[in-house]
Amino acid sequence: MRAVTWAIVAMLLPRVLGAIPTRTPRTGGVGDTLSVAIVCHDLESVEVTWGPGSAHHGLSANLSLEFRYGNQVPQPCPHYFLLDSVRAGCVLPMGKGLLEVVLREGGGAKLFSRKKKASAWLRPRPPWNVTLSWVGDTVAVSCPSHSYPGLEYEVQHRDDFDPEWQSTSAPFCNLTVGGLDPGRCYDFRVRATPQDFYYGPEARPSKWTGVASLQGVGPTGSCTGPTLPRTPGTPTPPLALACGLAVALLTLVLLLALLRMRRVKEALLPGVPDPRGSFPGLFEKHHGNFQAWIADSQAAVPTVPEQDKDDDVIRPQTKGVETQEEDDVIAPGSPCLGGGALMSVGGASFLMGDSGYTTL
Repeated sequence: MRAVTWAIVAMLLPRVLGAIPTRTPRTGGVGDTLSVAIVCHDLESVEVTWGPGSAHHGLSANLSLEFRYGNQVPQPCPHYFLLDSVRAGCVLPMGKGLLEVVLREGGGAKLFSRKKKASAWLRPRPPWNVTLSWVGDTVAVSCPSHSYPGLEYEVQHRDDFDPEWQSTSAPFCNLTVGGLDPGRCYDFRVRATPQDFYYGPEARPSKWTGVASLQGVGPTGSCTGPTLPRTPGTPTPPLALACGLAVALLTLVLLLALLRMRRVKEALLPGVPDPRGSFPGLFEKHHGNFQAWIADSQAAVPTVPEQDKDDDVIRPQTKGVETQEEDDVIAPGSPCLGGGALMSVGGASFLMGDSGYTTL
């Protein structure tokens, strides 16, 4: 009975639990809803931007922002800016004390909240009135400094022979870049970077100034503008042309050397005639075994019957001239020259003796 009861409970429990309505908790993290960025422009104003796709995140059409400095009463955003007719950001005035920013959905639920000094999100403006001047093999860079401390000024330079940007930095916008060639054309750019120990890790460097080109010596107009941007690691056109010419010249030298070596080899080692044409089967069938080839070739030569031997001798029918004796004619297979026998195989004649073979 108990077993039946527990079986019924096990069957009905999932249905009962599935019928209970569940509430999905709403996450308050900004990463689960939309991205928010805060930038303090040169300690003059604060810009708060968020993702414009509120419908994509299931939010209302327009979000609202409120802020306050220190213990002030929260104030609404004084100036929204739109993107595709939807609020995408707010511009706040600069104030004293900690800045608290709250972003709400339609003036209700809180979606985002941050409280920190506005300078923690500093992004200075790019340096202005930058001057470049040659002094020997160095370039002096100077510009007015910003009105607040804690910045580092970075100067980068490059040329056609070294397309990678090289950096030089100093705490003031008054520095020199050394080790340069006055005959080359260099590109320069400058930016200001907040130091982490002063403003924190969320501060951002300024934008780069426009690229300025400068050459120490040379004709007028030889360095009138910045060089074209290049991908890091890509060789410059003059260098690529020089490499191509070097490769072509090296290939030509190697070909000439190979041709000369071939001619020298032909002069020192003349060609040896191939014996396969005169001795068919010696290498293909007998692998160079001359003795086996002779035995095989001798067995393949048809024997001449004794009664037909006399027919092979041509006797002149001239009157008054005695006929030559048959013994004077050397027929194939007959003994001669000290008891040897004459053999003709493959167009070659051999004198066959007791100790070896001699070619005739």
